[in-house]
Amino acid sequence: MESHPPTAIEPPANVLFVQETHCESAACDELCHEDGPTAALTVSFADGQPDQPDHPEPAAVSGKVGLLTIGTLLNGGEGSDPDADRDPDFDDPIVVDSVRDPSDISEIGVAISRFCKHWSDDGEQITVCFDSLDALLRGTPPKKVFQFAHVLTDRLESAEAYAHFHFDPTHHDERIISTFGTIFDTVVTDESIDEPLPEATDEEVERLLAEWTDEPAAEIEPTVPTPEPASEATDEEIAQRLEK
Repeated sequence: MESHPPTAIEPPANVLFVQETHCESAACDELCHEDGPTAALTVSFADGQPDQPDHPEPAAVSGKVGLLTIGTLLNGGEGSDPDADRDPDFDDPIVVDSVRDPSDISEIGVAISRFCKHWSDDGEQITVCFDSLDALLRGTPPKKVFQFAHVLTDRLESAEAYAHFHFDPTHHDERIISTFGTIFDTVVTDESIDEPLPEATDEEVERLLAEWTDEPAAEIEPTVPTPEPASEATDEEIAQRLEK
């Protein structure tokens, strides 16, 4: 699968951003509109960001900002904000919304589409950062996530949004990576990925979709190399080392 640097991507485009989660990269910022007013939506999962920063001050942003958190109890529940059930005010410079159930991909799609509709009607250039497909795959079968991503990218394309979806390849089988790559206009990798990404044919995608069941995909456990047992040094070897 051919990958490109973020600066080579012309908006609007739907981009699969393949990056190891623990690595920081400037590519996320580079995958944004560079000119004109921009409405930027960040979709994040609450369990993946336990220490979320405070919302930016309106004076510190150059355009509208949307913060959609998935898997949060902001809407309803004991001790929640009584105003949390209200619909977001898309005229505000910072718009906050949430979806409580991370497996409710239909509601996630509706929430993202709602941002796009309001901002598109206002003539805004839209940037979307979806962080990440890995979090979605943790509790949702891959076939449903694939279908969700397919429909959502079509919706974002119709809104002329510039969107990128984070994906950590270390947690999944190579066939999952290559299959999801077929949905997007292009693939971007950063310095954490030093091997060429696999590329899937139409036949391979069709075969894998047929294999997928209604169960979430099992993540690949990171392999930890087993250290070789240290040999016990003799008295003579220790004496020689001390003399050096």
